[in-house]
Amino acid sequence: MEQEEQSEICSRLGNMKVAKQGKYLGLPMVITRIKDQIFGFIREKYQKTISSWSNKMLSQARKEVLLKAITIEMPTYAMSCFKLPVKLCREIDALMANFWWGEESGKRKIHWCSWKRMTTDKNMGGLSFKELQGFNKALLGKQIWRLLTCPKLLMSKVMRTKYYPNESPLSCKVKGNPSWIWQSLMGTMEEVKRGARKKIRNGKNTGIWEDAWI
Repeated sequence: MEQEEQSEICSRLGNMKVAKQGKYLGLPMVITRIKDQIFGFIREKYQKTISSWSNKMLSQARKEVLLKAITIEMPTYAMSCFKLPVKLCREIDALMANFWWGEESGKRKIHWCSWKRMTTDKNMGGLSFKELQGFNKALLGKQIWRLLTCPKLLMSKVMRTKYYPNESPLSCKVKGNPSWIWQSLMGTMEEVKRGARKKIRNGKNTGIWEDAWI
C-alpha cells in the first residue's frame, strides 16, 4: 500500500498504527528476509522445554513419548501457516537428537544412528519420529486442499481475490511480491498436484488435457 492510503485507513479506524513487527495468535505479523530470527522463538521454546527434561532420569521409552507427543506438536500451528527455514528445522532436529542420545559428565554421547534414519517407519528400522521439513510440507498441503474443497471460507475468498481470481490455485503461479504465507503454500503445490484428482461433473471447469481428472 502507498503511504497515503495507509495513513488514511489508520485515521478512519481511530488513529490506529501500522504494525511494523509483533505477534498475533502466537505468529509473527510481518515476515521479513531474516526469517531465521523471526522464527527463532520456536527454537528457543524447544531449547527451554528440552533443557527442563535433560536433568531428569528418563528411559528411552519415556524420551520417545515426550519427543513425539510434545515437541513435535509445538511448531505445528506455525508450520500450518509458514514454511520454516531449512536451517531452523535442522537445528531443531539436532536438539531432539541430542536429547535422545543424552549426555554424560556434561558431554554429548555418541549418536549411533543418524536422525534421518530415526525418522523412518519402524518396519524399516527407524522410530517413526516426524521429519520436520516433510511434516511442514504436509501441513501446508492441507491448507491448499482447504482452498480447493472449501471455497466459501473467508481465507479461501481472500486468497482467491488476491492471487488467483480467474483460475484454480493448482494452476496459478507466484507473481509479483507475494506474502510469505502464499510463497509457502505454493512451495508444496507439486506434491498436492500429484495426489489431487478433479471430478468431471458438467465438465465446464475441467481442462481435458491440462487437469488430472476422474
